[in-house]
Amino acid sequence: MTEGNGVGVTKEPPVDANTLESLSSPTTTARLCFKISLTANVEVNWDTVLVDRKLYIEIPASILPDGSRESFVTLLEYAEETLHCSHVIVCFKKERVDRTSLIRTFMYMGFVVVPPCSPMAPKCSDALFMAYTIDEDDDDDDEG
Repeated sequence: MTEGNGVGVTKEPPVDANTLESLSSPTTTARLCFKISLTANVEVNWDTVLVDRKLYIEIPASILPDGSRESFVTLLEYAEETLHCSHVIVCFKKERVDRTSLIRTFMYMGFVVVPPCSPMAPKCSDALFMAYTIDEDDDDDDEG
């Protein structure tokens, strides 16, 4: 079943890790690919870029297999506990058919839409960015 306008025509390449590396300030950057096995035959790959304690995650254009949400939560936990990230930022194309569903899902998980003028949003007019702030004060709450 084909979808709406522009079927089979690509005006610009999809958002990828190279786009995420275009952040304007000089920073420490690392490309990371997380491969999380859901079953013996099913694996989900998350392409990411780590930029100064911010993990940028590209949401694949294809439909993700069942269990992808659990693998994403595993990735969030790794970003917090192992990489000690301050933020996790997801990005995906604005014109995706499932954009509304993705926004709703990520907002449910605690993400907020990043304004295009924010320093956390690379200059990419066709991508939407959503950020999750990792609470660094968890250890301080035990002092009272």
